[in-house]
This record gives sequence, C-alpha cells and structure tokens, in this order.
Amino acid sequence: MEEVATFYGKSLVTRQIDDAQHWGITTEVSRSWWRLNVPIMRKYLAPGDAVFDEVFGPLAENAARVDPVEETPRAWQHSYEFPAERRLRRTWLGDITFLDLRIDDGAGQFIGVLRLARAAIPDSLLARLGRGDRGLFERMDAVREPARRPAAILFADLAGSSALSRRLSSSGYFGVIGAVTGLIDTAVIERNGIVGKHAGDGGSALFLAADFGGSESAAARAAVEAARAIREGAAGLCTESVVVQLNIGLHWGSTLMVGQVATSGRLEVTALGDQMNEGARIEAAATDGAILASKDLLERLDAEDARAAGLDQGAVVYTPLGELDGAGQHAFHEAGAIPVTPI
Repeated sequence: MEEVATFYGKSLVTRQIDDAQHWGITTEVSRSWWRLNVPIMRKYLAPGDAVFDEVFGPLAENAARVDPVEETPRAWQHSYEFPAERRLRRTWLGDITFLDLRIDDGAGQFIGVLRLARAAIPDSLLARLGRGDRGLFERMDAVREPARRPAAILFADLAGSSALSRRLSSSGYFGVIGAVTGLIDTAVIERNGIVGKHAGDGGSALFLAADFGGSESAAARAAVEAARAIREGAAGLCTESVVVQLNIGLHWGSTLMVGQVATSGRLEVTALGDQMNEGARIEAAATDGAILASKDLLERLDAEDARAAGLDQGAVVYTPLGELDGAGQHAFHEAGAIPVTPI
C-alpha cells in the first residue's frame, strides 16, 4: 500500500517529479519526457482552467509557457532509462518503455490516456526470464539485504565426473551436466528452497527456516526430501553406457549470513559462514551416490517431520566425518568431528 500511495492517484507531472526522485532518473530523461508530453497536455489544458495548477503542480508556470501541439497524436512512446546502480539494487529487468494511447468517447471527445508499460529488453530475453519460477524469485527477493538466517544446507556433486567427462564427447558431457543441473534445481524449487551456486558439475541450495513459517524442522525435512529426489532422479538419467550418481551432503547453518549478490553479470543468493564450508566437506566425503546428513540437521526434525521423512531418530547411529573412508585431509582438518550418517 505504501508503494501505491507513492506513485498512484497523482497527475502525470507530479508523478514524473516523484519518479525522478525515487528512481534517480536523470535530468535529461525528465526533460525528454517534458518535451514530448507537456505540449500534448497543453492541447487540453490552458492557464486559468480550474485544474491547470493541480495537474502541473509546482511546474505550472513553466507549463503555461509551453505551446500546445496543433494536432494530438493517437499514440506516443517514451522510455525511462534507470541508472545502473538503481536497476541492480531493485533487481530491475531493464529500462522501461511506455506507450500512451489517447482515449475518446463516442462523440470523439478526449477523456483520458491509456498507458502501457513494458521492460525495454528483447522479447527473446523476456521469454527466457519467463521460464523462471516465480516462487524462487520471490524467495530470492526476500533476502535482498544480507542478514543472519538459519537454514538447511544442501551440496550435491556428480560422482566420478572426471572419468565420465573423459568417456563422453564434449557435447554428450554437456548434456549430462545440463540434465543434472535441471534435476538439482527442480528438486530444490519444488520444496521451497533457494538455488545456490552451480560450480561445474554440482550445485548447492538453501532451505531457509523463514520460508517455512520459521520452522527449522520443516526446513530440514525439505532438504532431506530434496536430496532423496535428486538421488532418485539421477538414477533415471542412467543409460547402458552412462552411470549418473550424485554425492550429497546435508548440514544445518544456524549462524549463516545470507543475502543477495547482484552485479551487472549475475543475480544470486549467497550464504557465508563456517557451516557452509562444513557442508561442502560433508558432501566431499560422500561416495557412490550417498546422502550424508549431519546430526545437527537431523536433530532439527520434530517427531512428525522425522516420521514423514522415514527416519527413526532413536535408531540413527552417527560417525565422525573424519573417520569415514571417503573423507580427505581437508574434511578431517575442517570438519572431522562433525557427526554424520547416510540416509
């Protein structure tokens, strides 16, 4: 409602002034708007009219000196060019193009203007953006500002990727990576997670407690279910000549700093903290398509979510990460004491 009060219910001139201040629109863009629109408006408004001062606001004296157009166009177009830093901060899709259409009544008398707005980017790019998941974009937008946000952490990596890349053609291996990436993203998005970075042949994800009504149990359960969906989906990618397995690590981040990173080349959500490094080490210790989950994550599950996930918490036995055969030196030194279990 605050945004509605900021932009709507105002004359075009007043709104243009407010837009320029709010969005940081350049003076040249504002002057261009004035040169195009005010002569058309003056066709219907003259100094002394009852609403002249209301329409033109603080610029009424300037508007009085503008000559009206001789003939009103049926339609006219103009654009807002937003400064780059404003587009990035607001995750704007680009500059905006407006098409204004004159509306007359049945007798041909002017009654108003219909304004159509669209992002001033190619249709092909808009179509690509339209393929994205709205829920994911909304969850990403909710973490624009970095803050401490507890979350379940998922890391997944293609097992035996080096050997597989040598066996397959470059195009064939590209197809496998594309399928794996799509599998990870789909499993995460369908369970209200946030897709993280994709590095080569793997990926990461976060399941923020805030996205589950503040329930750490629900976030942990979603991570478990996403991991299992990835494992099952990977089995479906296998052929007679290609075996696809994904090693997965699950951990809990209670002190993660989570926020949006936006540059001119990308927009993503990043999480920083020791638990992210630990989660990566847990995944690195998984072998042969296993899912390794930390005790810290599984003990977030309440009884109902544990049952739904098919886990008997009382029967779970954990092993320190450093004692696993697949744990390397980095895992031993950085996360060796973390209790984990395959699920």
